Amino acid sequence: MYRVSFAVMFAFALVVSSLFVQTKRADALSYDGSNPYTTGCAYKSSFVYQTKSIYMTTATGSKVILGYLQLWGSAYCHTAWAEVHLYGAAPYNGYANAMIHRSNGTESNCWSSGGNGTVDEGQHSCHTGQLWDKDPYQSWSAGDIDNWGAYTDWF
Repeated sequence: MYRVSFAVMFAFALVVSSLFVQTKRADALSYDGSNPYTTGCAYKSSFVYQTKSIYMTTATGSKVILGYLQLWGSAYCHTAWAEVHLYGAAPYNGYANAMIHRSNGTESNCWSSGGNGTVDEGQHSCHTGQLWDKDPYQSWSAGDIDNWGAYTDWF
């Protein structure tokens, strides 16, 4: 009888104490605002969701490709980030930028936490900080080079 009442009291105490334990939300466990390269996520099961060219239209109406935008993801870290790449060196500071948008309204860009800054004179690329990108969230990216832009689909 003593063992049964002890077991019942222990089970009751366990149930009551579990009510006071707070669980972390998925966002709290994420890499939001961190650098995909310094965290290693860029090297752990990373892949490109989509690549879009960024064109400039000349005065004669022809298109010149300035570079491209990529939406990256890491299956290992459950994150996404954006990168913009130029085909030539930037002629002035702040020449290009990338942005990533998550379906809940959270955004990051190259100058946000975890990013490496906008593409400045002489540079060729920049990346955003990471955003948690596990179900139910989706992300899309946008990028601009000298005010000419592109965007990716939701992934």
